[in-house]
Amino acid sequence: MNLVIEISLCILAWLVTLIRLPSVVRNQAWRSDRMAFQIWVATFCFALTMTFLMTPFSEVLNRITWPNLSRLLAYSSVSLTLYLTASAFMVTFPTPQNTRQLRFLLPYLLLTLALLVIIFALFVSRTLEWDDGPIPMTFAETAFKLVIFSYATVMCTIMALACYRYIHQEKVIVTKFRIIAIILTAASGAVYFLTKSVLTLGFFWSPMGSDWIFTLSKMLLVVTAILWGGSFLHNNVYAKVLALLRGVRYWLVYRDLSFLVERLDRLCPPVAIEEKNPDFRRFLGNSEYYLYRASIRILDGKTMLEDYLVSDNDQDLPVGWPQGSLQEASQINRILNSVYTAGDFWETIHSFRNASKQLLRCRQQSYQEATT
Repeated sequence: MNLVIEISLCILAWLVTLIRLPSVVRNQAWRSDRMAFQIWVATFCFALTMTFLMTPFSEVLNRITWPNLSRLLAYSSVSLTLYLTASAFMVTFPTPQNTRQLRFLLPYLLLTLALLVIIFALFVSRTLEWDDGPIPMTFAETAFKLVIFSYATVMCTIMALACYRYIHQEKVIVTKFRIIAIILTAASGAVYFLTKSVLTLGFFWSPMGSDWIFTLSKMLLVVTAILWGGSFLHNNVYAKVLALLRGVRYWLVYRDLSFLVERLDRLCPPVAIEEKNPDFRRFLGNSEYYLYRASIRILDGKTMLEDYLVSDNDQDLPVGWPQGSLQEASQINRILNSVYTAGDFWETIHSFRNASKQLLRCRQQSYQEATT
């Protein structure tokens, strides 16, 4: 692994760990929230993993202790990280399948740790120099890596499935998107460790150690680390990101509503302060507010049109209404009455968007008929 990547990942891991430490201590999470404390311990173990894998530190540790001890400590701590995280998710998201699988996690962890210790004590500790290349040089190194990489692949897959089984039960949108981030992190981690397993099998068959697989594994490592750090962001960050995504999604909806509002403003000028249409950047920051204001303006215009059109006296019509405006008012009123049904906010928005599209089609059709 490149030294810059090693140091960057190590710093990221310790930042996540230390940023959450004050909250853990302040709330005494080991008493009040065992699952939150367990997740923090998992982040601490992961920070230790990245420290043991950092080349300058591992070289010093191996020199003053036993050869390749840093690898045993790194693989053991990442095993604990995966176990603590997976078990916490299965308790937090208690679906029937998660509850059944939970009891197998601890025996699997103990088996993995036992295999790592045995292989290290009998073979890896006797290897004077560890080869950091993608393909192991000895059968002992191959077995040592396959144990941890296969374990990590299985545990990441279990975590992704545990979250996926529960996500449909979650009602809070911010929490749902946080779970999606966890699923993406676990899935990316599973693919990363799978590529590492394939590279390790290159000891037996050289095509499995291809350069493109090695490059893919490095890319997946960076992606997984970024997703992992992002999964610990505060809920406020997720809420802001969701607001931006919602704004992008509803921008075209607002543009459709704006067309209808403009037609109504020509016929029924607003009596209050007229608001200017926001640009795209302003709309992203408060999309629901602008949609709400547009819907209120359309409802007001709809009411005013109905009052004008039910009158039998032409003198009751607004000053300056020519015959064409009366026809347009009748057309808009007819379209609004045909699509609008009282409902919740989003049903109302959907109705008004349909009305705007119908009005636009009618105008396009009238223009084509006039030009032919």
